[in-house]
Amino acid sequence: MKINKSYKIITILLFFLIIIILGLISRLQQSPSPNIILITVDALRPDHLGCYGYQRQTSPNIDKLAKEGVVFLNCFATGPDTIASLPGFFTGRYLEVETPKHLLTSDNLLDEKFTTLAEYLKTMGYHTAVFGNHPFLKINKGFGQGFDYYCMDQRIKDSEEITKRVLEFLNCYQGNKPLFIWIHYLDTHVPYIPSEECLKKFENDNLYKTNDKVLELRPKQVPSITYFDSLGYIPPAVFRKSKYNLNYYIARYDAAICHADFYIGELLKNIRDNTLIILSADHGESLGEHKVYFTHSESIYDEVLHIPLIIKDNRYFKKGKKVAGMVSSVDIVPTILNRINPVWHFFNKHRFNGVALEELVKNKEMKRKYLYSYYAHNVRLIRDIKRNIKYTIRKNGEQELYFLPDEYANRAKDDSLGVIQIKEELKRELKTWLKHYPLRADINPQKKVLDEETKELLRSLGYLQQ
Repeated sequence: MKINKSYKIITILLFFLIIIILGLISRLQQSPSPNIILITVDALRPDHLGCYGYQRQTSPNIDKLAKEGVVFLNCFATGPDTIASLPGFFTGRYLEVETPKHLLTSDNLLDEKFTTLAEYLKTMGYHTAVFGNHPFLKINKGFGQGFDYYCMDQRIKDSEEITKRVLEFLNCYQGNKPLFIWIHYLDTHVPYIPSEECLKKFENDNLYKTNDKVLELRPKQVPSITYFDSLGYIPPAVFRKSKYNLNYYIARYDAAICHADFYIGELLKNIRDNTLIILSADHGESLGEHKVYFTHSESIYDEVLHIPLIIKDNRYFKKGKKVAGMVSSVDIVPTILNRINPVWHFFNKHRFNGVALEELVKNKEMKRKYLYSYYAHNVRLIRDIKRNIKYTIRKNGEQELYFLPDEYANRAKDDSLGVIQIKEELKRELKTWLKHYPLRADINPQKKVLDEETKELLRSLGYLQQ
């Protein structure tokens, strides 16, 4: 009798599993694989985009994309700079670089044992290409895994030249495979070099005259602790002669967004409607918050962790929707793969720490409770999704506890019972997570000697002081 009962249960479960699989296969067969365009804009803050509520008209083309797609209002990077965030961004896993000292000398910050989005898509029949001019992505070959065409050229000046190369590639491509193209724009990174036309839009406008502050250039006698080291000062890499006002540099940053946005618009004009388009950033930028000016890797406050995420997908994501739920950059890979091959993703979702966001877009509640960020083995952060609380612990034992959106009142030493309970809960959850994550991305870093051209470019971006 028990055997028969068990047999019936197994038969019913198999029946429903077959129904699910057939449904997924039917969905996949009805939708041929779309081209995929992934745009990342370095150091792009969402709160400086019109579609996220910014006052200035910095981003008309990105705003148009947002109206045609889904805007995730609360997406957070896993780390505060390019090398800290991209390993997780492109694998859907919590990966980190062990120490900052490898950044300028290693060409293996993302080990080949970790599968990238480009590698997954190649196995699904895609032809893959990348375009950009970030020196780290040129030096560190791990980020080229899975790309058939890798154009990360340090001689490319700005978004205009990058966009030109992408369009030339699209015009020349005659293959029959769908395309995955990753485009990384660097305009919004220090030293903020926009067009004069964009700068004139914001210099001396109403916002320019509000809440201004006179800053100082970091004196040479102040030792540089980090690559940027801008606590309280204007970093040398961003300084313009005789310009000491905070709002001048914010205007330059906004103008750099405007400059990149124009060429993003030129790109999107030439993209077919059935293309899956994702726009995001590797991290944000400090513009005076917490006394850090015009940089990103010196903290893991939300001005550097909060990133935009916009997905346009005419088939599956209803346009014009704004999603308030908290998500992570590690969700981007599984979201794309679930869209392209839901059957494969259904049986392989265990590979990822991130989750596919389709359910959240459909207003379904997500099961996870926490998101995580980290930096160079020195800082660990857990974010309570439902209560909007973040807890941080540093290697030296320093703790921070914030009831967001207030990220200035550190409640870590608050001795009230409720706060103590919350802190201990998050500390315990973080400790449990740290038994397994984050994994080392740079398992076997290889030393590399930089040429003078690369060193000069790194100096201009603030990564080298001299």
